[in-house]
Amino acid sequence: MRGLLSPGLLTSWLNPRSPSYLIYFVTARCNLACQTCFYWQEIESASPKNELSPEETEKIARTLPRLIQLTISGGEPFLREDLFPLLKPLIEKTRPLFLSIPSNGTLTERIVQTTELLAVHYPWLSLNLELSLDGISELHNQIRGKESAFSDLLKSFEELKKLKKKYKNLRLAILTLLNALNQEKIFELLEYIKAKLNPDRMEVLFIRGLARNPATQNLSIEKFKQVSGWLDKENSQASKNFIDRLRAELAKQKRKLIIETVAQDKMLLPCKAGRKLLVMEPDGKVRACEMLDCIYPHPPAQLGLDNFLLGDLRAENYDLKNILKSDRAKKILKFILQSHCHCSYECAMLANLVFSPSQMIKISLKAV
Repeated sequence: MRGLLSPGLLTSWLNPRSPSYLIYFVTARCNLACQTCFYWQEIESASPKNELSPEETEKIARTLPRLIQLTISGGEPFLREDLFPLLKPLIEKTRPLFLSIPSNGTLTERIVQTTELLAVHYPWLSLNLELSLDGISELHNQIRGKESAFSDLLKSFEELKKLKKKYKNLRLAILTLLNALNQEKIFELLEYIKAKLNPDRMEVLFIRGLARNPATQNLSIEKFKQVSGWLDKENSQASKNFIDRLRAELAKQKRKLIIETVAQDKMLLPCKAGRKLLVMEPDGKVRACEMLDCIYPHPPAQLGLDNFLLGDLRAENYDLKNILKSDRAKKILKFILQSHCHCSYECAMLANLVFSPSQMIKISLKAV
C-alpha cells in the first residue's frame, strides 16, 4: 500500500492510456466445480495445450510498461506447475508494486513452494496471497464442489502463516463471495474468519457474471450493503496507522462504489478498463475486462465486431503496443465510455478509484 503513495502512481496518472494494472489468467483449468463460478464454461473446455509458456511470457514482458498491480488468476493458478518461471519475466520487467494471487487453497504443497520462491526472489514486492472461503465446513464444501475443500484451505492457510513469519513482504487475505447459498450465514462466517484465522485482510465480493448455478445469484444488494457496513466497522477499529487507514478507506470506497453502481444501474466513474486495466487470457488473447462480453454478448452492429477481444499477442508477435494502438482496440475503448458501461467487477472498481487522481486524493484525506 505504500506504493500507492510512491512516484510510480504519479507516473501512472501522467500516462492515462498506459496500462498499470494487468490481470493474467494463467490457466482456465480448475480442480473444483464451484456453483458460483462465472468462468465455468471456459473451465469445462480448458486445455493446457493452449496456455502461454514461460518463453512466451518472456517475449510479452519486453513490451509491457511498468505496472502498479499484477494479479494472477484462473481457473486455479497453482495448477500451473511452471507458475514461478511463467511469472518471473513479467515481475522482473514490469516490477509491479503489488502481486496478488487468488486461490481456492486446495493445492497446499504447490501453493507454499511457489509462494516462498516469490517471497525469496522478490523481497521488494508486496506479495498478496488470497484464499477463497465461502462458508464454514460443509457449506464451503457444498459451494466449492469438493468434500475436502474446507480442510484443504485451512491447511494451506496455516502453512502460509508459517511463511509469513519468515517473509515480511507476504500478506494473507481471505476472500468471500457473497451469494444466495451463504448470505444467511455470512456474519457467522466473518466472525469465524476474524477469530480463527485472523488474516491481514478480509474482503467480501458481490457475485457477478453468469454463474454455473444461476440460483446462487438470487441476492440483493442490500445484503452486500449490510456486510460492507460490518467490514467498515472492523477495519476502522483495526486501522492504527495511516497506511492501514488508507488501505481500509480504499476498500470501503470500492464497496460503496459497487453498491451505488448496482443500485443506480449506471456508470458513476469513467471506466478504466482497456486503458489502465487489462486482462490477458491463458492463450495470450487480450481483453479490456473480463465482464464486457457478459454484459454485451453481441456487440452492437455499428461496431462491426463479433466480440470484444482487443487482440491476440501470439498473432502480434507478442507486442502489446500493436494491440493497443489498433483500430479495433480504439473502437472498443471508445464504446466502453460512450455506452457508459458499468458492472460490479471489483478489479475495475478499484482501478477506477486508484487511477483517478481526484478520487485518490479524497480517499487519502479521509484516511488522515
